[in-house]
Amino acid sequence: MGVLEKIKELEDEILRTQKNKATEYHLGLLKAKIAKYRRVLIEKSSSGGGGGGFDVSKSGDATVALIGFPSVGKSTILNNITNAKSKMAAYEFTTLTVIPGMLNYKEAEIQILDLPGIIEGAKEGKGRGKEIIGVARSSDILMIILTPHNAEKEFNTITRELTGMGIRLNESPPDINIDKRSRGGLSIIKTKKNIKIDNKTVFAVFNEYGIHNAVVIIREDVTVDRLIDSIEKNRTYKKMVVCINKIDLADDKTRKELREKFKDAVFVSATDQKGSEELKEKLFKSMNFIRLYMKPLGGKPDMDKPLMMKADCTVGEAARKIHREIASNLKYSLIWGPSAKFSGQRVGLDHRLKDGDIITFVAKNH
Repeated sequence: MGVLEKIKELEDEILRTQKNKATEYHLGLLKAKIAKYRRVLIEKSSSGGGGGGFDVSKSGDATVALIGFPSVGKSTILNNITNAKSKMAAYEFTTLTVIPGMLNYKEAEIQILDLPGIIEGAKEGKGRGKEIIGVARSSDILMIILTPHNAEKEFNTITRELTGMGIRLNESPPDINIDKRSRGGLSIIKTKKNIKIDNKTVFAVFNEYGIHNAVVIIREDVTVDRLIDSIEKNRTYKKMVVCINKIDLADDKTRKELREKFKDAVFVSATDQKGSEELKEKLFKSMNFIRLYMKPLGGKPDMDKPLMMKADCTVGEAARKIHREIASNLKYSLIWGPSAKFSGQRVGLDHRLKDGDIITFVAKNH
């Protein structure tokens, strides 16, 4: 029996099992077994699926992957908001490879990737699903594109496929610390009173992974799924932007229902470019960029072209983005601005930067 067949057998058993406190232990074991099998598929996806993956060169300040079913209008949206020229047609699977485009917006360069349409079963490899999900895992933000009359079904299917391959949307990693040890058994420490998961289930999950000696500190009211996520080291946490295209085809009632179900979604009509500016702004804000300005030693800062970085980045990360050798040859940096305690503060690679900071890099040979 292959990996997919084993996963299907376990998933069917979960569906047959009633969900209650008495079955939590059994369900936890089943989910842990599935996660271990899925790890094999995730590793294949991350490595390009055995040589058949998409060759995508990342560029710009951040990368957005367009995820949606065939014919939802991904290519039209890409053409509207970037400099790309992706093929468009009113039939399925027009895009058979990755089409990149660059969105230049508010001093940021955001790479947008138009991927082939995803279909149900993508996590098992259908429709080049593993390659699509592999690109999604390496992107900064996922834009989920839906159509108005099937939005809920499309959204549930897409999120199920992505979740099945270890992608967590608009989530933070579970607040659990696992300190593996050579002896002493398994010790479980819960720091809050409202943590409902029982110790029997925790022990069962860790035993399934062969972890018998560890101190486990649980700081949130976790589900079994998030407990498993804390053990697996292959989860990736992505921001998600939901875009509902072809909204011009929906009546007032449908639009109202969609706005209630997808409160943070951007509604666009790609064929006549309505909503394109709102979509650009949504993407820009989701990136949570900060602007940094470079200042040569003894010179004036260049305030015309900022270096765009993610919030809470370090001096070392900023140096590496400019050039790898700058970071390796860096002696120290001087900082002016919001993150500095005083003007011209001398800091190291681990110093956290803030929007508007001015930086001077000083090399070791200076």
